Amino acid sequence: MSTTPPARPAPRRKDAVEKTRAIERAATDLVLERGYEAVTVDMICELAGVSQRTFFNHFKTKDAALLGVDPPTIDERAAREFIVSTGPLLAGAAQLIKVDPGGLDADPAQLARRIRAIGSNPMLITRQLERIEAVEAEVREILILRLKNQYPDDDPAERERQAGLIVSLVAGLMRFIGRSWAAEAAAGGIPDIDPAAIERLLHRVLPKLG
Repeated sequence: MSTTPPARPAPRRKDAVEKTRAIERAATDLVLERGYEAVTVDMICELAGVSQRTFFNHFKTKDAALLGVDPPTIDERAAREFIVSTGPLLAGAAQLIKVDPGGLDADPAQLARRIRAIGSNPMLITRQLERIEAVEAEVREILILRLKNQYPDDDPAERERQAGLIVSLVAGLMRFIGRSWAAEAAAGGIPDIDPAAIERLLHRVLPKLG
């Protein structure tokens, strides 16, 4: 899974970006202080210093303010490189999924607080995982192309089964990463979001499964 730093906002969008970040920070702070169930949109607006109208111009729900507006997507550049490569399948497939942590990514400590807030509530964790699952079909199609390119003589039906298995393994890896980030943030640390660290862990674990 890759993370993408936020693009530098255009001058005319600066105010909107600042309000988005203020809402995100307010939602995160309130959930950490009072718990997810106790937090309302009114409370977020008051702490962020915005109106409800402004809030709903940026986010549909308080969950969106915590999870971020943009759902996970496929990293198109990584996908093109992955299809023609011969590197590790599982680690490479996991890095196809691009997660934009939102404006809080500019501050690693704030990102850690956001992950901690999401990890504090099972429903939020589930919704975040559901957002990742939404791109699994795309990952599967990319895997089929990669397998076809690397192993052209394989039976097509077998290739599809293999792609399905790898996608299931990727989904499990995403759950592990998400829960690990939440636990690390809850302990007061800053989550390790380096994809290379996950790849090194896989290289240590996979030989032990044989």
